[in-house]
Amino acid sequence: MNAPPPVRKLKMVIAYNGRLYHGWQRQAKGIRTVQEFVESIARKVLRHPLNLMGASRTDTGVHAEGQVAIVVSPNFSVPLQGLRRAINARLPEDIEIRSIKEVPMTFHPSLSADAKTYRYRLCTQPNRPVHLVGQVWKYEQPLDIERVRAASRLLLGRHDFASFTTEKDDRACTVRTLFRCDVCETDIGLDLIFDGDGFLYNMVRNLVGTLMDIGRGRWEPDKIRELLANPVKCSFGRTAPPDGLTLMCLHYPPEAEALPAKN
Repeated sequence: MNAPPPVRKLKMVIAYNGRLYHGWQRQAKGIRTVQEFVESIARKVLRHPLNLMGASRTDTGVHAEGQVAIVVSPNFSVPLQGLRRAINARLPEDIEIRSIKEVPMTFHPSLSADAKTYRYRLCTQPNRPVHLVGQVWKYEQPLDIERVRAASRLLLGRHDFASFTTEKDDRACTVRTLFRCDVCETDIGLDLIFDGDGFLYNMVRNLVGTLMDIGRGRWEPDKIRELLANPVKCSFGRTAPPDGLTLMCLHYPPEAEALPAKN
């Protein structure tokens, strides 16, 4: 029996402005998605059929600095830096391949990760940030930042976050761990940074909306304790708009990306 032809698994780190896209995930024909653009161009450059597998299904209007996708290719003739340049030359200006590297065949873009980092950006200053249209939430109401910080600290640790997702999320387990929930003042407002071992559908946007409701005085910070202690879907405050949300990066243990030694 003939052995199957050799292949290599390639990990791409992809950045994009999601304002003009219906999310990452490929959808019905004619619906503009990031995966569709990258996949179609990579197919032309590598000269064979392929499917990209992304790490995170970012929603319509959500951005990325470090989305991760993998492709399996039998084409060894194109050097990786040349492949990156060739794909980037054909991509629209709001998508870029930041890096490409070979990884072991056991590597999985989501299952191999032990954490993800999201950033949510708010503009609280009076002037409209015209250079950041589609990339921030222009928040118009007075905000007590210390209330937001007090509430954010209650989110840290391992909890059932069902209260911060919707009925669209049909996963059996809604327990996740938040390692970090930082509230950082910036020159235009606030950045909220979330590190976690996983996130539910719309979880970050629902966390941000709830924190803003607390910051403007609708609820006390202890509302977070109540929502975590009584995990019922759709019991969060508002859902923050997608504009301010960016998938910053995924974190992998070194062994997940280590290629086997060559004999």
